[in-house]
Amino acid sequence: MPDWNRKPGFDLTGKKALVVGFGNPGGHAIALALAEAGAAVATASATLDGDEVMAAKRASKAVAGLGRETFSQGWDVTLPTNVQVGLRQVAKEFGNPSILVYNADAVLAKPLEGVTDTELGRLQQVNTAGGFYAARSFAKQLPEGTPGRIIYITSVLSERGIGWNSAYAASKAGVTGLVAGLSQELAPRGVTVTAISTGWMDWTPGRGSDDIGENKLLRFIPMRRFGTAEDIAPLAVLLASDGGGYLNGQIFHVDGGVSQHL
Repeated sequence: MPDWNRKPGFDLTGKKALVVGFGNPGGHAIALALAEAGAAVATASATLDGDEVMAAKRASKAVAGLGRETFSQGWDVTLPTNVQVGLRQVAKEFGNPSILVYNADAVLAKPLEGVTDTELGRLQQVNTAGGFYAARSFAKQLPEGTPGRIIYITSVLSERGIGWNSAYAASKAGVTGLVAGLSQELAPRGVTVTAISTGWMDWTPGRGSDDIGENKLLRFIPMRRFGTAEDIAPLAVLLASDGGGYLNGQIFHVDGGVSQHL
């Protein structure tokens, strides 16, 4: 029997990644996991909110602590020119990333009649349009012949409905559309496009108590706990790696089984 020609697997040594979006702990965990797997990792906030910009810088500092090359910026993903210029600066100061993780996540839970036009527009701009702008600039900047990875972090609410979340769900459904379309368009160039779809996480606004005896939502989740950033980071490493090179156009649920329950 011939020996199995095993791929390098999760080793990201020599690769450069860019993680966008640090409004929740997922961005930090993913940046650190990619660095632990060997990648150099640049970070960018999705908004110019001071707390998020500092969170991106802290993630960059943690990457540097692992001995990996890094670079950090503050972005406003709602402005296409800002994204384009930001990625050019990343390429100049850090090098061209071949891995893009888009973790921007504007959230809103309101009844239909209470959602303002401004709120709806912001959800669409951050969650959907920003994801498009980032992918477009990334594809333009990626050197010809270089395999690439685009990984979106999205929500199960893009596929499953609950009350008071129609505006948010619509913006995240746009991410599902991006994965479907871009995975077909970019595959001939060796670029895969996938998404990690999260359920209720330990940073989800309004999730309630972590005590299952006090929280009906926890009893609704088959694994009886909220997800953590560490639950999504390993999958991001797989999708970014050579081992995930034939995974394309897929939405991977990391939700404790809740999407099968809804």
